[in-house]
Order: sequence, then C-alpha cells, then structure tokens
Amino acid sequence: MSVDQRTVAMPSADPMGDALSRLLGAVLLLIVALSIAPLIIPIAANRLVPDIVATKTGFWMVHRLQWVANTIGILLVVALLAIETVLVTGWVQSGQAAAFVDGDWVGQFLPTFGGWLLTNFLSGILLLPTLWSHKRRTIAERVRTRRITNVLVQERIESARKRAADAAAAKRIGVKLDITTGRIAGTTADVLTAPHTVAGRHGFGFTNLATVRLLADRFHDTRTVRDWVDSSGQFLVLPETSSAARVLIVAESGSGKTVLINDLVLCALESGWPVFVLDAKGDPADAEHLTALARTHGHTAAIADGWDLFNGTAEQVTAKLMRLMPPADGANQHYLDEIRGCLQAIQALEPLRSVGDLRERLTNPNPHVRDQFDLMIVNTTIDRNGTTAGARALHSLLVALRPLERYIDEHGWSYANAPADVTVVPLSPVDDAQAKLGDLLMLDLRNYLAARLLARDKSPVVVIVDEFPQLVTAGQDPGDTAGSLFETARSAGVGLVLATQSPAGLSNDETRRRRALTSGAALIFGRSKDPEDVVKYAGTVLRMEASTQSGGEAQGTARAQHTFVIPPQDVREAADGAFWMVQAGAIAAFRALPHQTVTVTPAPPLEEFVPDRFDALESTEVTP
Repeated sequence: MSVDQRTVAMPSADPMGDALSRLLGAVLLLIVALSIAPLIIPIAANRLVPDIVATKTGFWMVHRLQWVANTIGILLVVALLAIETVLVTGWVQSGQAAAFVDGDWVGQFLPTFGGWLLTNFLSGILLLPTLWSHKRRTIAERVRTRRITNVLVQERIESARKRAADAAAAKRIGVKLDITTGRIAGTTADVLTAPHTVAGRHGFGFTNLATVRLLADRFHDTRTVRDWVDSSGQFLVLPETSSAARVLIVAESGSGKTVLINDLVLCALESGWPVFVLDAKGDPADAEHLTALARTHGHTAAIADGWDLFNGTAEQVTAKLMRLMPPADGANQHYLDEIRGCLQAIQALEPLRSVGDLRERLTNPNPHVRDQFDLMIVNTTIDRNGTTAGARALHSLLVALRPLERYIDEHGWSYANAPADVTVVPLSPVDDAQAKLGDLLMLDLRNYLAARLLARDKSPVVVIVDEFPQLVTAGQDPGDTAGSLFETARSAGVGLVLATQSPAGLSNDETRRRRALTSGAALIFGRSKDPEDVVKYAGTVLRMEASTQSGGEAQGTARAQHTFVIPPQDVREAADGAFWMVQAGAIAAFRALPHQTVTVTPAPPLEEFVPDRFDALESTEVTP
C-alpha cells in the first residue's frame, strides 16, 4: 500500500535548534510581558487625562519632595524587574524553562506567571508621580510654543500656572493662602518673616517662580532686577544704599500694601537707617502697631505729637508760612506780597524759631531788621486806625496757625531732628488741619532735600509716605510732586517710598501721571481694578496669537503681535500680598513676607489742650 508523503511530518533536521528557539521565544515573551506591564497604567492615565485638567491650579503645584517620589517609584519598579530577571535566569538554568516549553506552555503561561504580571501591572501606580511630572512638562512646553489646540484652554492654563507659582511661594514662606479667593488665612509655625537676612542684606519679599521650569527657560537669558533682588534670585532685598531705595507703590486697599511698607521699614531699620513714615490713612492703630513692631526688633520708635514748623532757613520758613495763606487769585496778591515782605524783613538776621518769636518780631521789629527800609516795610501804617503792615500780617498768620496749634511744637521733630529710629506721623486728610499739616510736611520734605544737597550730606535716611496724594493740596499736583521728589532724592542720598491706591490718584493729567511713573524709581504694584496704566511699564512681548473656530476645538490662522508681559487681568485677580516690581527693564513677581505678631497696647485718647506757647497769643490785640 502506498503512502502519501505529503501527509507525513518530516523529522526536523535540527531538533535542538527548534527547542532552543521555542525556549528563547517563551523567555522573550515573558520578559516583554513583565517589562510592559508596569507601563500600562501610566500610559492609560496619560491617554485618559485631558489637557483641561491643566487649567486647575493644583495640577501645577509641585511638592518639594516630588523628585524623591519620582526617584523612589522608578527605583522600586527597576528593582522589581531586576529581581524578576534574576528569577527568570535561574529558572532557565535549572532546566525548568525547557520542561515548561516542551509541555503546553501557551496554556500554562498565565496560570504560572499571572501573579507576577499582576504585580508588575499594579507597580505601574508607582510610576504615576513620574508620569505627572512628565505630563506637566509636556503641557508646559506646548503652552510655551502656543500649540494647545483650544485657545481658551491655553489662556486658562497660563493663568493656572501663575496662580500655582504664587501659591507655591506662599507655601514656601509659611503663609496659608486660599487659592480660590486669594485671601491669606494665616501662617504656619515655621513662617519666614521680614526682615529676612540674605547674605548680609535684608529681605522683604520672596520671588514667585514657575513651579515647572523647562530647559528652554533655563537657557533663556532674562534681566534681573538690580539693587532689589539678591544673587540667588529668591528674595527681594533692600538696596545697599539708601539713595537707591526709591520706589512708587500702587495697590488698592486690602492688597497687603501696609504689610509691605512695614517690611520696608524693618529692613531699613536693620540697615541702620533712620526712617520717617507719614501715614495719610490716619489710623492710630496702624501707627501703634508699627512702633510696637520696631521695638520688638530692638529699635526705638516714636509716634510724633509735635512738629517743628520753624526749622530750616529764613526762605524755607517763609515758604511754609506763606503756604498757610489762601492761593493767589489776583485780588489778594497785594496782601500776600505784604505778608511775604514782612516775613522777609524780620528774618534778615536769623530765621524765626517759634510762634512766640513771630509775634515778638512783628510787634517789635526794630532789633530784627537789617536797615531802615526793612523797618519801614513792617511799620508802615495801612489804615486810619494806625494798623501797621506787620500787625495785619501777624493777624493773618495767627488765624491760619490756630488750627495747627496742637500739631506744632518749637521743640518737636523735624526731618533733620529724628526723635527715634523710626518716627511715625499718622495724618487724617479728612481733617482740614491735618490735611494742611500734611501739605506742609511735603513742602518741608522738599526743603530737607535741598538742604542736604547744599550741605553735601549723604548720610542714609528713608522717608515713606503712604497715601501721599491725599497730602498734596489742590494748588499742587501729586504727579509733579512725586516726580520732583524722586528726581531729587537720589542726589540727596534719601530713600523715598511713595504709596497710592491707583494710578489715577497720582494726577488727573496724563503727562504729570506719566512723569511720576517714569521718574526712575522702582515701580511696585499689586491688585488694582485699573492696572493698564502700570502694566504697560512692564513692557510687551512678541507672541503668536492663534485664532480659533467657533467651537474652540481647533486652531485657525495665527499672527505675531505684541502683548503685555503682565496681563492686566492677572493684576486684577492678584492674591493678597502678591506684587510685581518693575525696574530698569526687569520684572520680579514676589510675595511680601509677613512680619512677627506683636501685642499692641492702645494709647489713651488724646485730651484737648492748648499749648503754653499759644497762651500769649490769646492776649494779642490786633486791629484787622
């Protein structure tokens, strides 16, 4: 009987080779399965998590030990695979692998190795922190290159990254920040307070840096804010010289401006610089808190209760007294010239030094005038009753000085005579007398700068004026005042900090407002409802702006255009204590450091009084 040769299996020419091939195939399959199993969960998670999750602030929050979690996860998975490699090698060498392959190894694969595969599959959970870091960097790179398909998602991701940077900075300094509302809820036990010593300098702020930094960002050179940022780039510090400490602060009420100002005061005190604080909010509690804070750090502090109006040269005293008179309107110019002439005549030999001195000289000018002509100016009879020009000038000046009698003192403080390391002057502009006093203090500040320039005095001193536009009277413009003060302060070696709630408060005139904002001082701004006038000084950046289809799911054409480096909406939504500094073309976003909690004992209410120096004025009879 013949046999069909096609139905008979021919024996293998190399049976050993076939067995080895089956063994290698099974081992290779096992190794691939064990290696791929830990990647299934991370890959699936990466696929399933959409880009929209990156619009949440929490997505960009990076824990300080994130790299530890990433490293431990990778090492554990690698260790598991290494152990399995050793076990597989021993299994092959023992001959059990060959016996396994000779049997029904396909059917026995899962029952034999299913436990290991499940273990490897679940070990993928250990790689999720690494996946999270990778996805953050991937999305950050796509945002940087403007390749997020949905333009709205792109903008929301950028906002979330900025909020995360601010929240991370708050966490680093021990501040509890409510991400949803931007409100500060308190501090932790290890809070970082101002003044914080950094390489011999004194820090008042902590910079906000992106929580996820790309390699491209590290290779990109950015200008650093000079004088105000330490070499590490982490802290905002006070400049090394008081003349460089010139700054204009613009932030609305409740944004943390007072804390920032207090930080600057403490840093200046730690540098050994005398500080004057004119606080136009007029809240005595703020003054008491600041003085208590300064004493806690070992410095002397005083709340000023009497100012020496008559400090300075004869010309300066004349200017201050004439500032009390009504503005010139043409009709009263003759009387103003008459008062000025009398003041100049009686100060020919030496300046006035008190209200009593003013009264004595105008009623008895002969010992104080230079010549007969000056005596005639004061003693000229101006009416049929025999009233002299000096008597009429005295009457006008005493009427103007009377509302200020409780605030001035011939033995009081002046910019050249500080009663303590920090002198706090609370002023309430809603009170006409205090508003006039504030205006005189601003005029006296200009006189003080001029006197320092004349004397070539470069000794350090810092003057801080909070809500300074309220201290400038209607006859002056806050923008011009700020510009002239900033332009002079550096040459005089004086640190100057002026604070206001909005750019509009600087001036109603655009040119004068721009003069104040571009005076060369550093610009610090925080939350504001109208930030366009300040963010433009941070500059613009050229970026690709893509159009989008109506559904927002696909990009259309794109064009390059200049946009604000600091979007105005970011400033409107800024959290409490968050600020930006702009100086010399550089920008630093930062958070103001909190300061120590102090116990303040409220001062007893002031009693109404009339100083003795005015008693003599009560008996002065002057014919108007």
